[in-house]
Amino acid sequence: MTYQLPRRDMFKLAGGAFAGAWLLSGCGNSGGGSSSGVEYWGAFPTPETEEYFRSQFIDTFNESSGHSVSMSTKQLTDLASLTDTAVSSGNAPDIIYSPGPSTSVNYAQGLKTLELDDYATEYGWEDRLLPWATQLSRVDDRIHSVPTSYGSMVLYYNRAVFEDNGWTPPTTKAEFEDLCEDADSKGMIPVGAGNSGYPAQSEWYLTCLLNAGLGPHFLYDVLTGDRDWSDPVVVDLFKSMKSQLDKGWWGGGADRYFTNTDPDMCTGLATGDVAMYMSGTWSFSSMGSFFTDSGNDPEDWDWAPLPSLADDVDPGVFPLAIGTALSIDSGSSDPDAAAAFLDHIMGDTTRSLEYLAVQGENPPPVAYEASDFPEDTDPRVQRLYEEIPASTNLGYASWTFLPPETNTALYTEFDKVITGDLSPEEYAAVLDSTFHQELGSGASPAPFTPQ
Repeated sequence: MTYQLPRRDMFKLAGGAFAGAWLLSGCGNSGGGSSSGVEYWGAFPTPETEEYFRSQFIDTFNESSGHSVSMSTKQLTDLASLTDTAVSSGNAPDIIYSPGPSTSVNYAQGLKTLELDDYATEYGWEDRLLPWATQLSRVDDRIHSVPTSYGSMVLYYNRAVFEDNGWTPPTTKAEFEDLCEDADSKGMIPVGAGNSGYPAQSEWYLTCLLNAGLGPHFLYDVLTGDRDWSDPVVVDLFKSMKSQLDKGWWGGGADRYFTNTDPDMCTGLATGDVAMYMSGTWSFSSMGSFFTDSGNDPEDWDWAPLPSLADDVDPGVFPLAIGTALSIDSGSSDPDAAAAFLDHIMGDTTRSLEYLAVQGENPPPVAYEASDFPEDTDPRVQRLYEEIPASTNLGYASWTFLPPETNTALYTEFDKVITGDLSPEEYAAVLDSTFHQELGSGASPAPFTPQ
């Protein structure tokens, strides 16, 4: 099958707030890579990001490692499909890009990628990576990929608008609903939402709903098959969101949902037409531009952890998401050099955080100290990467922890719920059937155990 680019990169191409993770994949000759060195493709949101990556990652590696890596830049819209075609045809590159664990699991199960345990020991990857990230890298208890960027979902808001209305970021279900009612009464869209230009955008909101409405422990039971997607608690959560959509709380209602774009919602947040927006941390790098372009102060955007959307769920959950996972082709002519480059990418805290500070690109999932961050790092960005490792309220982004067919059904079938062509009960039944088929085949990434 063909895998999509991560949600942040696809919506960049649709004109959205371009996101957080640089993307890498191999580019190779038939038989797995080139005998003259490691080859791969890179895809970047801007020419400036590409130039920065080339000078700070490619050139520094070639100058210091004794190995040779060359990069060919491709379009973001082509990267995932080109990689998938190359892997399927046996002409895979040295370094194989995946937009998350579910894709890398499929490659590993198809014997397309190397086991990396020896390299992980040599370079100390397990000591550096956060435990949940190491767990996601394993297939049948063997490491097959290295996560090189991660982020989460948060609630964006406009500080000036909140101050003018006497609001504070909601933490409970009651506070969230009260703010939605107040914003709606003032002619605002309470919660930005829509999927025009990028249909999978609905998975952002559903990820927030599932984590904030079920909590990590309940959702873990669903992801492991101990509870069903058709559980009444899950169905009631879908009913609640459908009811809020019908009220116009999400995106202004069903009649506007399918025409709203991500830039529309970010601009609305800046102008005060949208009260809140639940989106990914990939927007850290570009949210300020929507404020500047609309004549507002870019210092006014801010974020808060997600509120609880159920009375028995703790507020402040961080749904974790791997943006990029890199593997080594099983037919690579120089796997040692490829592994050395993987370590060069994710093993230097200073280099990773400089990339975050200068280009806004999400860093690898390792623990960072406050002193690690460059002085010019946006404090709003730094706060996220200090809070997540310290939090015990960690959840699961759909595109990272769901198998591919289930994740596709999550957002495609939800469109039918919005239009009324599918009931929440029927929607849950579709998810349940699809998920259990994939769970039985071993295609589902193993979720970490919640704390």
